[in-house]
Amino acid sequence: MSLILLRTSYENGTPYGDRTSQFYGTTYDTTSWYFDTDSLAVLTQVAGIYDNFQDASDLDEFKFDGEFYAYCAGTTRRGYVHDGYGSFTVEEEENSLSCGFVPPAALTCDLASASVSQTPTPGGATLEAKITGTVNGRLRYRLDAGTEQASRFYYNVLPGAHVLSLRDDGLAGCERTVRFVVAPPPPPPVPLGAPVGLDFVGQPVWYRTAPVAANADVALELWAESAHGAEDFSLVFTLRKRADKLGAIQFRLDTLLWPLLSPFVPTVATATTRCRTNLVNYYVRTSVLAPGRPPVYATGPLRTAVRGSLPAEWRDTDYFRFRTQAFALPPFLSWQPAGPGAYAGDALKRVTLDQPEWLFWLCPVDVAGLRISRSYDQGPHSAVVPVVEVEPLAPVPARGWQHQLLAIPLRAQAGYQRMAVRVESADGQVLSPPAWYTLVEATPQTRYVLFTNSLSGVDTLRCEGRLEGTLEVTAEKVERPAAYGDAGAAPDRQVSDVTGLRKLKLASGWLSPAELAWVQELLLTREAWQQRGPQLLPLDVAKRSLAPYSDEKGLRGLLLEFDYAFAPTAYAPTRYA
Repeated sequence: MSLILLRTSYENGTPYGDRTSQFYGTTYDTTSWYFDTDSLAVLTQVAGIYDNFQDASDLDEFKFDGEFYAYCAGTTRRGYVHDGYGSFTVEEEENSLSCGFVPPAALTCDLASASVSQTPTPGGATLEAKITGTVNGRLRYRLDAGTEQASRFYYNVLPGAHVLSLRDDGLAGCERTVRFVVAPPPPPPVPLGAPVGLDFVGQPVWYRTAPVAANADVALELWAESAHGAEDFSLVFTLRKRADKLGAIQFRLDTLLWPLLSPFVPTVATATTRCRTNLVNYYVRTSVLAPGRPPVYATGPLRTAVRGSLPAEWRDTDYFRFRTQAFALPPFLSWQPAGPGAYAGDALKRVTLDQPEWLFWLCPVDVAGLRISRSYDQGPHSAVVPVVEVEPLAPVPARGWQHQLLAIPLRAQAGYQRMAVRVESADGQVLSPPAWYTLVEATPQTRYVLFTNSLSGVDTLRCEGRLEGTLEVTAEKVERPAAYGDAGAAPDRQVSDVTGLRKLKLASGWLSPAELAWVQELLLTREAWQQRGPQLLPLDVAKRSLAPYSDEKGLRGLLLEFDYAFAPTAYAPTRYA
């Protein structure tokens, strides 16, 4: 044990002796404080008497100032400092060089290179951040503007451009960023071959899955083309439903497919074309969802969706079977009278040479080739051999001719009384019943109204009735309030407001009973146009009146009240290409 004197105090000083005798001084009572280096504590000792010989002055106390003892606890130095009153305080210095601490080398940012590996998933990609170099602390990851995380994995990252930030929290400002792009997942394999079914999406279309477990979650993906025959299938919509207690589930698709389709807009054309907008190929994929497992999809067959609908009593019947039962061969997409063999006893439809008339035909099966046959004659009792023109169709579509919708222009010719149009295979096999027409001369009052029918075709109504058109304009004057500094008279502050309203009424003229039944589709059509010379004017039909039950022949017709679908003062009709 060793003791270190910290303080000694002197009290009760008593002088003694005489200076002349050389024997004098002062005696004191003393108290001392010692620091024990073993117990690291202060010991107080009362020493008794101290003789200050031959010194008559007062004796000051003794004390040690500052640090009086220190030792190392590892690399931590502990210093003991006297407080001046016999006690002490302890001061610690971590990582003290006097205790053998060797300082490390200076920290450096050593995130040499960073990269991101991607694993495609149905919803995007799973990301794993990779980095080379020495990390001073711990790595923190942040994707785009998200929050930091300790894991280097990100799941279900959506396609697109992203930025991944990597930060070393052991050194301020040590950060690296990686820019990368998650590509859209590759589309699933498209079913091969021709479509196996046809759906009119103007009526309910249900897709029933195979039986699943009771109350199972089932996901459905709808994939469709951008246009018929484009073969650019993309994901259109996803649905998720729960099966019932028997494991049955069905999805309604018509409301999803209808917005993908648009009507065929007729143009002046002399050649048959394939429709692209009013039908589209599609297929669905379904998967039973399970927590913690990626979905496994089953792909359904390829089908064709058509912008149209069948009569309510035939909606559960295949279109081709229904039409074949009624007409022996798949007819054209129209309910208008098509001549003998279609509506017994009806007269042929009368058309003019300039009438924009179209026939639409859906091919029921794949054939080696198609052609359009047009025949012209002088009537059923003429001895003149009919003139037949054949229009071959090429090229063959990628999936064949099955479910291809053809838009066939009539192509009437002068010098004949009658004509017929039908579809044949390349080897001459008749594939459609003929559509017969009587060719007549146009009159100064002849006008043509085209409209989409319920089967997705376009019909033409030749109107011979009266046209009434008015343009009503209402002018209003409003006095502008006087402004500060406005010294003008009240008439100078009047503002005119002119509103124009265009009204047109067109009568079809007398219609036959068969035409009255057919033209009722014009009452419910969504799109209508008027042919005026080289222009096709879209119509906004406000009112449609038909009198099919009147005994008066003059009332057996159609009356349209409409306006053109553009402003009266901004004449911008759709022109032919």
